[in-house]
Amino acid sequence: MQPTRGIKGFLASRPGLVVLGLIAVGAMVGSFLYLGPFIAIPTLLLFGLAIPIYAGWKRPRVLVLFGIVVLLAAAPLATLADNQAIRAPSPAYASSTAAPYGNGGSVLQGALATPYTGLPGGVYEFTATVHPEYSPTNASTPLWVELFVSTCPGATGNSSPNCGSGYPFLLENESLPANLTAPHSVSFNVTLNGTNIWWWQMAAVVETPANSGNLTWIFLDVSNGYGAVQGPVTGDFAATYGVILLPITEVMFLYSGTVFLVGLLVYMFLKAREARRRRPPITSGGAPAGGPAAGGGSSETASASASPSPSPEAACPNCGAVVYPSESACWKCGAKLPAPDATPPSSAPLKGA
Repeated sequence: MQPTRGIKGFLASRPGLVVLGLIAVGAMVGSFLYLGPFIAIPTLLLFGLAIPIYAGWKRPRVLVLFGIVVLLAAAPLATLADNQAIRAPSPAYASSTAAPYGNGGSVLQGALATPYTGLPGGVYEFTATVHPEYSPTNASTPLWVELFVSTCPGATGNSSPNCGSGYPFLLENESLPANLTAPHSVSFNVTLNGTNIWWWQMAAVVETPANSGNLTWIFLDVSNGYGAVQGPVTGDFAATYGVILLPITEVMFLYSGTVFLVGLLVYMFLKAREARRRRPPITSGGAPAGGPAAGGGSSETASASASPSPSPEAACPNCGAVVYPSESACWKCGAKLPAPDATPPSSAPLKGA
């Protein structure tokens, strides 16, 4: 049998499996962080299942271990990269410039939290500038400004459909001078306890139309899918790493791991069906089809019938699955098969009468 060459031959070796594992881990981390957990699902199916099967790693237990190792390695690395991104300060934000929340400019501008990272129990300042000249048409000037701080992204109350209830939540407000006409700075000093990743939102409140009693909240325009500004982060790098490690691991195993397991079960079902198809048929007498006849006959005929006829099938020396001479590797376990004899043995001549 000719040795397997090229990329497939390399991947079929143990060093190739290690290299494939490193590629799979890197692809999982990249797709999870930059494309989202749902895109990480086909990434694991491709690098953790399809390519190993193509390369010859066909044993289910090998594929299971390979997938688990990839997930266990990818989750901490994704957490490490995500932690670095989380601790990068958020920029200053402003409210929308378009109606009905603005009028050619932003009512709230330069909204910022400082410091962005600090110790648990520290005081953090939230600042912004109110621009009454950009109040919506027919609306009053801003009446007050509210600040919402919590560990639930986008929460503006004690409960949220995204987080349930019971999370830390702080609400602060500051009244503005009546009939404000010039830009006015607002500042909130808030104590944040515990090691957490906080989120915040700020809103200016106006009457629309003026003196109607109908209130409109003009929020910061944060286009990140959460509708809230990330930060501050309380705790050091190791502490925040511990906060996000378990959630990221759970998401990876829940989505990618579950679909990977389903894909593996489908593969095992197809293998079992292939094994049944390859099993030689059994005659009514209990002998494999093509075996010796049960009737009498001449001695030469009986002798010829007693000798087994050559069969195109053989057994894998590793797992015993039925294989054919044209196959270089077992379809079931991936083990390499010995090459068939180049010259068939010559049959002994029959003794003449």
